[in-house]
Amino acid sequence: MPDDTACLRRLERLGVKAEPVAPLADGMCGAARPLRVTELPDGVPLAPAATLTCVAAEALGRWSTEVRVIAERTLSKAPQKVQIGGSYECRGQNHDPAAKLSEHAYANGVDVMGFVFEGRAPVTVGATREGTPEAAFEAAVRARACSFFRTVLGPGSDAAHANHLHLDERERTAGHRLCQ
Repeated sequence: MPDDTACLRRLERLGVKAEPVAPLADGMCGAARPLRVTELPDGVPLAPAATLTCVAAEALGRWSTEVRVIAERTLSKAPQKVQIGGSYECRGQNHDPAAKLSEHAYANGVDVMGFVFEGRAPVTVGATREGTPEAAFEAAVRARACSFFRTVLGPGSDAAHANHLHLDERERTAGHRLCQ
């Protein structure tokens, strides 16, 4: 069982609001020390809250600080909210019961559906028009996610990821990352 003390301290320093929840156990699925993550740095809420391991929560928090910088540069506004499609869920990859378990099954993955801004339309993943500032923002935050997460999938990866960014911390051989 991981000792998350150092990770929890890093979350606190980052400004991520998260509280421990009861261990998750459902057959092969589960997480020993899950967190309910409600807010990212700079007071940006997750809607709804995400159930994640500390490592995944830390990656999300670190990435979100970059998302803010990219948003301010490309859209002249910082996000007010991050829309979450899913976090912990005991299921196979791409919702296929025959597939190997998704990182969602270990509270190690999160699906980001979009970003809400004050005074402008939300940026919904997969719904931006090519050549627009919103499309540039989406492409930049997706590319930046590859520095923080071991897996980044989104529109164009496959049909299952056409409307969200799937971000996870799956351990792979020799530290390999999947960024599509």
